[in-house]
Amino acid sequence: MGVLLLASDVIDGVLERIARTTGWLFFALIGVIAWDIVTRKVGFQIPGFGSTPIQELEWHLHGALFIFWLGYAYIRNVHVRIDVFTAHLPPRRLALLEIIGIVVFAVPYCIVATWFAFGFAELSFMQGERSDAPNGLPYRWIIKSCLFVGLVLVSASVVSVLLRRLVFLFGPAELAVRGAPSRGTSH
Repeated sequence: MGVLLLASDVIDGVLERIARTTGWLFFALIGVIAWDIVTRKVGFQIPGFGSTPIQELEWHLHGALFIFWLGYAYIRNVHVRIDVFTAHLPPRRLALLEIIGIVVFAVPYCIVATWFAFGFAELSFMQGERSDAPNGLPYRWIIKSCLFVGLVLVSASVVSVLLRRLVFLFGPAELAVRGAPSRGTSH
């Protein structure tokens, strides 16, 4: 059971480093939004870098932030949950319910979505897809590849949480504490 926790810790560490590193995209997003606002109000434009590519870059950065942080949000248990039906459950039942949800819903979804996201990005790359707007951003495959990478990260977080819940339910008491389900905070 210690090996399961070690694997979960490694996954969690990688997800945290990725989240913290890609979190710097937030500052880039702020800069792009500020640039968009200033250039619209002042009327100053850099040739070839007008409003359309700036707005596309805004949603690319926003999408990347969301995608790269989703897996980390799940391991920290700060994602959206509807606890109306589970708030009163004891920890063992909550862990069992989470394991069932992971096996029945999350794992199949992650497999299918990741598979299709890879094909989605690959096709975009092979076609040299760019924005539909005449002066939009090129290399649309970059943001589509981020979707694939994000789903891989979510899959990793699902595995990490599954390992922790298995340790909680079936491991020795001294290790089970580290696998216990938490309510709205990290483990």
